[in-house]
Amino acid sequence: MKVRNINRVERRDAFLKEKAAGVSIRVAIAEEDGAKNSIMRILEIDPEGFTPLHTHDYEHLMFVVRGAGMVTDGSKECRLEREDVIFVPPGQAHQIKNTGDAELILVSVLPVQRD
Repeated sequence: MKVRNINRVERRDAFLKEKAAGVSIRVAIAEEDGAKNSIMRILEIDPEGFTPLHTHDYEHLMFVVRGAGMVTDGSKECRLEREDVIFVPPGQAHQIKNTGDAELILVSVLPVQRD
């Protein structure tokens, strides 16, 4: 078993600057912690920040801890608020944007094996 406070985990830029803005990430649980199937990351998105519109071949689970924003697939937008959950199936485009005045914080769960 591992327990750690997320505030003690290094915060780093999450995406290339030309494709995203104001997004940082903390890797909460990863393979080096013994996780064999999933990793957990905390995404912190500044006001007016956004992730790139992207796809991948694996499912992506997210939980909104704090803030307000939206998720889009490039054509449809859905509002996000505290305690919302997001399921992105494999191959679906998605982008998260902070539409609020404060930081948008999400828990992100991905498989360890990703292509």
